[in-house]
Formats: sequence, structure tokens, C-alpha cells
Amino acid sequence: MTRDLICGGCGRAIPVKFGVMPRRCACGAEFEWASMGGAGRAVAVLAALVLLMSPLFMLIWMARSLLQDSIALYVVALVIGLYWFRVCETLLVRFGLLRMEGVEVK
Repeated sequence: MTRDLICGGCGRAIPVKFGVMPRRCACGAEFEWASMGGAGRAVAVLAALVLLMSPLFMLIWMARSLLQDSIALYVVALVIGLYWFRVCETLLVRFGLLRMEGVEVK
């Protein structure tokens, strides 16, 4: 069951490419994080983010000796980490844990 992301401004489906949702729609509406709504929701979002990011942390921990020897591999790991964070952000929006202004999940 996939949940579609819809722009709140124009009603178009938001194109998710390679697992990452864009920061703005074609109509010009920008998507920003909305308020969490309380401590319980913030804890749930952080717990889900830690679970989603844990495979990447485990890979980096296992490859730490390689990363210490090569700055190029360290840069590649950093880029992959930032990309995976954006993928996790999109997943949290689809799951309904993280709210973004201007985005409706249907």
C-alpha cells in the first residue's frame, strides 16, 4: 500500500524520484517541516528516524578503518548519508509521522 503525496496548493501529485521528495512543487509551493505537535510525536519521529538510519550507521561503523585511510571514501559516505536522510524524511512523511506544510498524504 503506497500513500501518494499531493501538493496542498495545486492538488497535483508530488513526483518522488529515487525515493526523495522535492522541496517545492511546480506551482511554486514550498514544502517545509510543520510543528511536531507535542513531545510524544517528536519522540516517535526521532525513534523512527533512528531505526531508518541504523543500517547506514552500521555500514559506516563496519567500514570505519577504510574511511580513516581514505578521504575520498569518507566524502562518498557523507554524500550517501545526506541522501539517505532525505529518503528517510520522505518515508516519514509517507508513514504520517512527519508533517510538512503544503503536503497532503492520501
